[in-house]
Amino acid sequence: MYQSILPRRAYTLVQEAFLREDKGGEVQTTELIYCPMTGIRGPVPDTAVAWREQHRHALWEFNPWTGQRRSPRDIEQDPDGKLLLPPGETPTGEWEHHILMLIRADGALGQFMRLGWAAKLDAQQLIVKLSKGEQALTFRLTEPTDEQRYYQLLHLEVIRFALQ
Repeated sequence: MYQSILPRRAYTLVQEAFLREDKGGEVQTTELIYCPMTGIRGPVPDTAVAWREQHRHALWEFNPWTGQRRSPRDIEQDPDGKLLLPPGETPTGEWEHHILMLIRADGALGQFMRLGWAAKLDAQQLIVKLSKGEQALTFRLTEPTDEQRYYQLLHLEVIRFALQ
């Protein structure tokens, strides 16, 4: 059974973000409360940018603003927590656009998997890799042509499946 890489909370955050009138500002400027690696309170350094710079290849196993453990799939897709939105922060337009593209791509990915494709999504780069039998395809969803090809392929696969 396919399970979305996005927790239900992410969908709620995106919906809440669009209801806010005070858009703007940078994402992840709120001080970290918990260590992203251990979940222990009081990380040093205490900002996301400084923490990433000091711990370049460390996985964010915990949400540093809530202390909650992240799922293995979330860690695999977003290892350094760049897509996490700290509570109370207003997302940037760029962050909102990225998350919406990610939600759409993730939903389509589930459909591809139901249709027999093996699939992998790089949530930060918005790159989808699909394979079925001998065929292997890569789509960079930040490139409009690739994004269009990705959704056209899904449309064709659904029609093919329906006609079987």
